Amino acid sequence: MPEKACDNAFRISESPPQKSAFMRRFLAVLVILLGLLPCATLAQTVPLTNAPPVTSAQADQLLNVLNDSKKRQDFVTTLKNLSDAQKAVEKDKQNNSLLDSAWNSISKASHKTIIQLHSLTKTVTNFTDTGPWVNHVMHTPSVQGEILRISTRVAILIVGGLILSYGIHFLLNTPRKRLELRAQRYNRDNIQKDLQDFQETKSTVDQQAKETVNDENKDSLSANKAQDEAERMRRQGALTRLMITFRRFPYTMGRFGMDLLAIAMFPLVALLIQTFDPAPDVRTMRAIWSIAWFAAVGFGVWVALLRALFAPERPWLRLTTINDNTAIFLFKGFYRIGNVIAWGVTALIILNDCTLPESISLSLAKILALIVHIMIAIMILGSRSNVKWLFNRAADHNKRLAPVLHFIGRFWWIVAIIFDIALWVVWAAEVPGGYQLILRLTARTIAALILMRVVSILAFGGLERFFTRLNDRNISKETATRILRYYPAAQRVTSVVILLLTIFAVAVALGAPVYAVIGLHTLGGRLLSSMVTIIIALLIGVVIWEMSNVAIEHKVHQLEREGSGNYRARTARIRTLQPMLRILLLVILTVVIGLTVLSQLGVNIAPLLAGASIFGVALGFGSQKLVQDFISGIFLLMENALTVGDAVTLSGTYGVVEKLSLRTVHVRANDGSMNIFPFSSLGQIINYDRDFARAMISAEVSYGTDTDKAVQALFDITKGLREDPDFKNLIIDDFQLWGVDSINESSVTIKGTLPTTTGGRWPVQRQFYRRMKKCFEERGIDIPFPTRTIHVINQGNADVSHSDLVNSGRSDPKQAQAENKPEA
Repeated sequence: MPEKACDNAFRISESPPQKSAFMRRFLAVLVILLGLLPCATLAQTVPLTNAPPVTSAQADQLLNVLNDSKKRQDFVTTLKNLSDAQKAVEKDKQNNSLLDSAWNSISKASHKTIIQLHSLTKTVTNFTDTGPWVNHVMHTPSVQGEILRISTRVAILIVGGLILSYGIHFLLNTPRKRLELRAQRYNRDNIQKDLQDFQETKSTVDQQAKETVNDENKDSLSANKAQDEAERMRRQGALTRLMITFRRFPYTMGRFGMDLLAIAMFPLVALLIQTFDPAPDVRTMRAIWSIAWFAAVGFGVWVALLRALFAPERPWLRLTTINDNTAIFLFKGFYRIGNVIAWGVTALIILNDCTLPESISLSLAKILALIVHIMIAIMILGSRSNVKWLFNRAADHNKRLAPVLHFIGRFWWIVAIIFDIALWVVWAAEVPGGYQLILRLTARTIAALILMRVVSILAFGGLERFFTRLNDRNISKETATRILRYYPAAQRVTSVVILLLTIFAVAVALGAPVYAVIGLHTLGGRLLSSMVTIIIALLIGVVIWEMSNVAIEHKVHQLEREGSGNYRARTARIRTLQPMLRILLLVILTVVIGLTVLSQLGVNIAPLLAGASIFGVALGFGSQKLVQDFISGIFLLMENALTVGDAVTLSGTYGVVEKLSLRTVHVRANDGSMNIFPFSSLGQIINYDRDFARAMISAEVSYGTDTDKAVQALFDITKGLREDPDFKNLIIDDFQLWGVDSINESSVTIKGTLPTTTGGRWPVQRQFYRRMKKCFEERGIDIPFPTRTIHVINQGNADVSHSDLVNSGRSDPKQAQAENKPEA
């Protein structure tokens, strides 16, 4: 119709042949002149050699116009009108306001939209070729035979595929039931109870948090603490649900594999048809294989995937942790959509291969797509209440975003339906690449968000589970408290990392030029690499620092739990070494991390290293003694030579170690004086508190005493001490007899040792000598003391008076005894 209207318009404006020829020549000259106008404008800057040459015919036409006054006047009028129109357009462009420009843009857009909608309506309802096609089919036997052949093969494919599929389904019935029974038992024994317990705990925590927030008497600190606890429980719940999905995955995949075996029968039937068909042709085989792969396999895999995700009647095989009503709603909705797509496309394939015109096929395809999008819109309307409930629950846990979440929960379905219908309109209007682009970007964005949601659940859930279960681990309370200090920082860092990864994933999904910004050999890539290196270096430093402290605390806790006899000494040694090791480790970490950060920031660290080396050498020469004391102290402490509380002899001074510093040891002597020794000055160290001790027992008896009787007395004394509750825990073994050690001038020495604990040597030794004296007195064992007998022989006038003996310290003129002072 538009073409005919244009033809009529041209016919109405026709004139006699002479006038028509004149007008054609006039228009040709006008076009030539208009083409020459820009060239004349550019003649000042462009050489004339670049202008196209004017033919002789064109020059003659121009001369004829100029020679004729009437033609010349018409030509001048035309040029003047053209110039005025161009000036008016330019003036309108300059004088247009912002409102006028916006209105013009809206008018143009609405005009284009009306045109596209008109074109869309024509393509959707274009069934004008239906009658001719039906007439052609009715009057063409060859076409009827081809349609009958295709329909027969398609019917054989569908019936045969269904029969074989149900046969495989029947054969796999027993193993499928066993698998489902095992999955149900595993779900009941290992999953359901844990999930119920967690739900009860989570409900209690949420209720407490809600009551705390609503209670005006509670302070903000208590409310924030309750909210944090509820948030931690929700994150643990998300991780628990994800772990349930992973634990159900093997059973669900087993069922999924059995479903795929049944679906594979349709391609098998298609292969058999192609093999045994007596007269196969390209169109028939194309229809058969298209239906086998798309309608049968595609729809079968879709249903199997829906059954794995939602499993409406078998929650123990359901990968998604949703309730039964939601699972049934989603399964039925997506099943119907897949069913319509599968059989609709199957019908289109058959009709297309049955010589259906392309215009009708395109219209049917657009109607089929419209039906699918309407079904999606119906699902959106049916899920309004559930999605609104989810947003309201999220708003209850986030007061800051509560208005926004409530608004989204109330009106989200409007945007979703508009997007759904607009997507169909874009495809039906045949916008080049529009539908595929939007669908691809939407699918990739959803996949990126789902992936990041899984990563977020694993990160936050693992973080919560790690910090929550610290009390169940074999660590001390101090260590748990030390680790818990990093929970807020770890939570913030994880949130920032997840946010950045989400932005990156969505940007990649939307096709943003991410690689051009942060790729290799780019400024963004170098900045990102430097930031990641600095963060990793800091994290490694913090981990090493805390692991060293936790290891020390764990060692101390282990010693206290074992409760060994010398655990206090070992604990004291560890406590003594701890500040030295911490200072040394802090210096090393500070230097290494500082140099790493400076290197990543672009600072040349070579001069710094050289300056640090020179400074280190100068410092070493200036503080040799201090460094020597420090290093000697570290080695002495690492070798367990000294510990606070040890009884030692240092440089001839006996005392008890009271304090160990970085370079000195403080010893309290028996007289109460404090002796301070630098570590480097300790030539010999005698430590009396290592592992065990021995009480040295030495008994001297007279020559007339039976040594066996004396030895038996020593064993009896040991037995009595070991039965005494005050001393039995101090003695670790029986009396160890060395035997007769020496024969003196007036006595026989018997020696032995009594093994004791390090702290029981002196009490046991004193008590042993006390009991030995009493035992020897009771048993008549003589304990001699040094005596000397003097025989005086009178020779001549030599005589010794009694007074001389007395004055010389003798009590008997014939036999004098001299008592020697015992050694200390």
